[in-house]
Amino acid sequence: MTCTGQSRTVARPIVFGPVVCSALIILVSAQSSAQSTQGRDQRLRQRTFDVVWKTVNDKYFDPQFGGVDWAAVRRTYEPQLASTTTSAEFVGLLSRMLGEIKISHLQILDLTTLATQLGRSEVTRGVAFRDVGGQVVATRIIEQSPAATAGLRAGFALTTIDGMPVVNARSAEADLADDTDTHRLTVLDEVDRTREVSLGYALPAADRLVSETILGAARHVLFETRELTGGIGYIHFTNFIEPLKKKLPLAFEAMRTASALVIDLRGNSGGATEAGLAMASLVVDKETQLAIERFRKGDDYYYKAKPRKGAYRGPVVVLLDEDSRSESEQVTAGLQTAGRVVVVGKTSRGQVMDATFQPLPIESIALLYPMALPRTTKGVVIEGRGVIPDIDVGLTRQELLKGRDAQLEAAIAHLQKSSSPGAR
Repeated sequence: MTCTGQSRTVARPIVFGPVVCSALIILVSAQSSAQSTQGRDQRLRQRTFDVVWKTVNDKYFDPQFGGVDWAAVRRTYEPQLASTTTSAEFVGLLSRMLGEIKISHLQILDLTTLATQLGRSEVTRGVAFRDVGGQVVATRIIEQSPAATAGLRAGFALTTIDGMPVVNARSAEADLADDTDTHRLTVLDEVDRTREVSLGYALPAADRLVSETILGAARHVLFETRELTGGIGYIHFTNFIEPLKKKLPLAFEAMRTASALVIDLRGNSGGATEAGLAMASLVVDKETQLAIERFRKGDDYYYKAKPRKGAYRGPVVVLLDEDSRSESEQVTAGLQTAGRVVVVGKTSRGQVMDATFQPLPIESIALLYPMALPRTTKGVVIEGRGVIPDIDVGLTRQELLKGRDAQLEAAIAHLQKSSSPGAR
């Protein structure tokens, strides 16, 4: 094959060799293919952008968007599409656009890493951290977990993960839950001596593990029960997921003769509404309205607990803390307002929305958006406020190092007092 061109000085065809000509053809073909791929990517991003904007525009619970001009937001961000050349840049653009509405449960989810995003350090490593007295402190160590094997203790202060300084408890937990690698931690022990520990990954034993699949990703929940001082029952789990609807009745049945009950939702990051209602149905003796949901078309009263056979009738305390969120807040706020439970601990995070998922043309991501805003039967919106405990109790590093859990102790003290002969 020959290619012809025009010489600067001689008006005659220039004949290139076949190797040079083939290289030129390949180059032109590659350029054309790259341009075609870029064009397809841009069209797919445009379609995805359109679905995200329109879903919020049509289905977001508040047609006023909290005072945000959603049409103007599109006019601001859509022209920026042309400058996005990578998936990360595009997701960043969508995230900034969604961030114009200041509310929880409105975000883009990366489905390729969703399993690690759903991970909890308490479940996968056996340790929970909180910000205590200006330090990132271990507040709970799960027995027979990687944290226990590594020699971590409640009260130890975390300073670095893999040589990088920790910023706060929330980011530390996210870093540890983000993969299955072994991480190198630097901690301060009970005498503020620096220790280096290796923290591995392992799920709890089968009898303490409940799991489900969400959008193709595994979500694991730690589930524990035991008996406390004075015959008080104790139930602790890290998330609300559908399989708990079968697990919870069995746990409550085992607690049927307990003098009182502690439900520990500290650090519980929420989950399925139906699982929350299943728990509530096990502590009420009559149909109880727990929340009123504001949808796009008006209020809905479906969020109510209906008593089931074998429900627990004794005194109940719910433990919450600053990392309790979503469904754990909603169901607790409803039971607290109904006068059925006493809440002990710290004010919860205040991220309570009824949200759902929207698939997108780019199949590796999805949109999570709020379709309803819950409020208590007294009109209190928990989103942005949190559940305020009846008995406010914080944790200190000194008490934790002594093996004391001040929040749990306060719950036990309250239940013992309320069940004493002179109590009303």
